[in-house]
Amino acid sequence: MRAEKYSDLAARVTASSGDHPIWVGWGIIEEIGKRIKSLFMPPVVYVISDDRVSEHARMVQIALEAEAIPAHIFMIPSGESNKNLETVQHVYKWLADRKAERGHMIVAVGGGVVGDLAGFVAATYLRGMPFAQVPTTLLAMMDAAVGGKVAVDLPQGKNLVGAFYQPRFVLSDVRTLSTLPARELSSGWAEAIKHGLILDKELLSTFEKNTGKIKSLDPEISTQIIRDSVAIKANIVSQDEKETLGIRILLNYGHTIGHAIESTTGYTQYLHGEAVSVGMMAAASISRSMGLLDESEVKRQRSVLASYGLPINAHGLNSTDILEAMRSDKKTSRGQINWVLLDGIGNAVTNNCVPDYYVTEALDSILTDNGEADELGQGC
Repeated sequence: MRAEKYSDLAARVTASSGDHPIWVGWGIIEEIGKRIKSLFMPPVVYVISDDRVSEHARMVQIALEAEAIPAHIFMIPSGESNKNLETVQHVYKWLADRKAERGHMIVAVGGGVVGDLAGFVAATYLRGMPFAQVPTTLLAMMDAAVGGKVAVDLPQGKNLVGAFYQPRFVLSDVRTLSTLPARELSSGWAEAIKHGLILDKELLSTFEKNTGKIKSLDPEISTQIIRDSVAIKANIVSQDEKETLGIRILLNYGHTIGHAIESTTGYTQYLHGEAVSVGMMAAASISRSMGLLDESEVKRQRSVLASYGLPINAHGLNSTDILEAMRSDKKTSRGQINWVLLDGIGNAVTNNCVPDYYVTEALDSILTDNGEADELGQGC
């Protein structure tokens, strides 16, 4: 049975390595063994997960072994602070001890940290092993698991060591989200709201009209929104897999300042979606200052983010620290940050010529107890 035969096929990513299906459904994790066999028959699978989702990892192992595919599990410590080269070395050793081969497969079961790290291991161990993503957080389903960006962090910043390496498939079982805390769900919805803000007015309207059902994880509408959001990202990635055409960068709306907030707080104070939410408010402020966005649109963005329990400002941070972290941003070239801004709701644009004082104003609008801003050394 080919991937298209499954009715929950949400999208395909067309990449240099081939076409890769993304399945989004309710209660489909038990089918992973059959679905792997429809695409690829690995002699052995190495499941990489963390202790917060050990039950899901075990379900994957059982489903694989039911299809006569031996599966081994390695648990990494949970949390962004463990997404580093030290943890990678532990996984390398585990694979080497088990004599993993290039034809074997790695399956990531968990959130974005697990997916990023397991994908990086797959991209580098033996110069590349096949891998698949089984995201179990909302944020990972709509963002980290889709697109083939795999990486680990350095003390100087997030995702600074990595590769573009596509998973053979992504299998997202929305039912696994039912055990997530409300805060993590809200964090995940931030990425889908972002997709509406940058490219799809109708998706944004759906969030505005169905707040109660979406927040309660109604199976029908939640699954459909995740499918729609995944399809948006898959389409962008298919057009610009390695961010060389200026298309994929649009997905980074809110991420320049969002990543800086995460970095300066040691990845302990804000969840990724929360930091991106604050970053989107800063980007909206810059967009307004540049004459691209009017006040009513800024208020609309603020309202929809707040309605999902997402922060619109950050407390107790220093703007000087934020600016310093932004200098390490991957979207910086020759000292210039390539900002993703909104030229109206549903229309993202890039601009590498934002005056420093607009950035300072934006930071002032989102930070409290902020220090005196330094300069980024940019502006035209």
